[in-house]
Amino acid sequence: MTTARERYEVKTKVVTFRVSSEVYKELEEIKAKGGLSYADLIKLGAGFARDEIKAKLAQISGLENKLAELSSAVEREQQRLNESLDEERRHRVEELDLEIEAFKLFDRRWTIEQVGFKLGLRHETAYRYFLEWGEMRKDKRALERELLRACLKRHIYRLQEQRTWAHVLPSTPKEQLEKLERQIDDCQRLLATPSRITKPDREFLLAEYSATVLSVTAKKTTGNTSRKAPQGGTKRP
Repeated sequence: MTTARERYEVKTKVVTFRVSSEVYKELEEIKAKGGLSYADLIKLGAGFARDEIKAKLAQISGLENKLAELSSAVEREQQRLNESLDEERRHRVEELDLEIEAFKLFDRRWTIEQVGFKLGLRHETAYRYFLEWGEMRKDKRALERELLRACLKRHIYRLQEQRTWAHVLPSTPKEQLEKLERQIDDCQRLLATPSRITKPDREFLLAEYSATVLSVTAKKTTGNTSRKAPQGGTKRP
C-alpha cells in the first residue's frame, strides 16, 4: 500500500532551472496578469515549441524533397550529356574511318566518283576528302585536275539549264539547241580526259567556277549550292 503523496511523486517530475533576473521579472508579470503557475507557463511554452518544431521539420522535409528532385534532374541531364558525347564520339570515329578508307582508295588512284559510290558519300564530302588527301600527299597535279573537273561539271550544269530554258521558249532557234547539245556532249567527254582541255578553256573554267567550288567545299555543304541564272551565248569550252 502506498500513500497519495508517494503516488503523486511517481506520476510527476520536478524540473528546476535558473533564469536571469530580467527573465524572472517577465515571468512574474505574466503569472500575475494571467493567473498562471510556473507549471502552466512550461506547458504553454512546450506547446509553442512543439508547433514550431513541427513547422521546421515540415520545412526541412520540403527542402529535402526539392533537393532530391534537383539531384534527380541533374543526374538525368548528366546522363543525356554523356549520351550526347558518346554519340558525337561514335560519329567522329565513323567519320575518321570513312576518311581513312577514302585515303586508301585515292592512293589506289580511284576517282572521286568511285570513292563516293563505294563509301556512300555525297560528292561534296568525297571531294573534300580528296582535297585533304592531295594536300597530305602533296599531289598538286591531282588537286588541279580534280578542281578543273569540278569546274567543268558546274559549266555542264549551266549549259543544261540553258538547254532547259531554250526548250521552254518557243522562239529559240533550232541551231541554238543543237549547239547547246554539242557543247554538253563535248564537256561530258572532257570529264573523262581533263588533260585534253585546251589552255584557254582551262583558264575560263577556273576563273568562272573555281571560287564557288572551293567555297562550297570549305563550308562542307551538302549540295545546297546556289544556281546562276541561264546565260546565253556561252562559247566555252
